Amino acid sequence: MKKRLILTISLFLVSLTLVGCNSNQTSNNSAKAENSSLRAENASLKSKESNKTRKEKYSNEDYALMAYLKLQGQTPDELNSNKSNMNWKQDGNKFTIDFGAHSTMMMVTDKQVQVTYDKTTNNGMGQGNGHKVYSKQELADEFGNQKNTLKEIINTAQENDNNSTSNNSSTTPSVNNQTTTQSNQNSNTITNSTSSSNTNNTNEEKPLVKNGYTYRPKYNENGQVDAWMVTGPDGRTFGGGDPSPAWQEIESEYNSLNNK
Repeated sequence: MKKRLILTISLFLVSLTLVGCNSNQTSNNSAKAENSSLRAENASLKSKESNKTRKEKYSNEDYALMAYLKLQGQTPDELNSNKSNMNWKQDGNKFTIDFGAHSTMMMVTDKQVQVTYDKTTNNGMGQGNGHKVYSKQELADEFGNQKNTLKEIINTAQENDNNSTSNNSSTTPSVNNQTTTQSNQNSNTITNSTSSSNTNNTNEEKPLVKNGYTYRPKYNENGQVDAWMVTGPDGRTFGGGDPSPAWQEIESEYNSLNNK
């Protein structure tokens, strides 16, 4: 009788132990599943927050300017030193930058920036278009840490654009007279910005005519070529000139024409 009682008690204790083990195992499995679910949820929230931050971190203006810098091989600091001479235009997601001559156009899309620019061909300057495509990610990786400088450049460019638009609206009575007025202003600029001897030399020299464009030098007070005034087939005159091989070729041909 005593042995049977002991056996019964032993079996009861074993049963309690097994129940406790099963209960602990079930509880542990439940906790692991819950922790795994929480980790997955946190990862998802972090991913969404990261994507949101990345989307809001840079504007279309930022990406357009980054793409221009990438094409030109310039740093934001280098462009910032010359920002007052930069012309900036925006039409929706399309942005245009020029410095008085040939322009570069950037179109910002969802994940990339498409760049169209004038390139030198065998037929002359700006007779063909070049194209580049940069991803937003590569632009952000290269220029994103200089966002303050980018913003400074954009603010100045936009301010200059607004002032230019305002001045044109107040001084130009009609669209029909705009081309004539602009041409006269450019002619006056050439005359007023050079000395009388340089003006006489310019008048005596023959302009270079090439591919439908007429090139005339704009001299500074030291008698050196400061820029080139270019009149296109449509009669419009604009300023241009830089140290590039294309402009050096123009200067060489002009000097040869005038035996200089």
